[in-house]
Amino acid sequence: MKKSLLVLLQFFLTGIVFAGRASLYCKDITDTMPNICTVLPGKDIEALHPFTTPLSNSFPDPNNFETYNGCHYQFFTDNDKPQLAVRMIKWGSKQEAIDEFKMQAQRHFEMWGISPERLSVEADSVYFGIEPMDNTKCDECGLVVVQGLYSIYISFKGQYETVTRESKKLVALLILRMMYDRIPGLAPSRIRNKQ
Repeated sequence: MKKSLLVLLQFFLTGIVFAGRASLYCKDITDTMPNICTVLPGKDIEALHPFTTPLSNSFPDPNNFETYNGCHYQFFTDNDKPQLAVRMIKWGSKQEAIDEFKMQAQRHFEMWGISPERLSVEADSVYFGIEPMDNTKCDECGLVVVQGLYSIYISFKGQYETVTRESKKLVALLILRMMYDRIPGLAPSRIRNKQ
């Protein structure tokens, strides 16, 4: 009886140790979608000063599921409602991710009559939206990134007159860099090899 209890106890403890180690490995992006609100806490986004108002609220996207995760950041005041969203999608293949990127670029062209600004940053493909009325400003614009199986959308809305398009683009690129630094396996190998 004691021997069977010891075997059962050993089995139980081994299971706990294994489960603990498994949770360490699940932090790799290939195992699970990261929680964007955890990876990019509101205080870290606010520190980048994306808008002229302080962060009033941040919350997870209500539509999060196993291949999609997003977080919303609101910088609301009584008279102003600027906001930022960071969303990430895991596609079934690199080709699906590339096809989605091309479709988004085409939609941008159809909506604004101008192609988005392609950026040569460390990712498979990247663009930042342009509004043709005044390309130094943008009300609804953002960074669209394809990296491997993943699409990343960093979207801004608001403060058209007070925050330049260039400032929003810089903040979006800083957020992308934070994601690369904080999500194991997301950064392109050419960046990982430099670190």
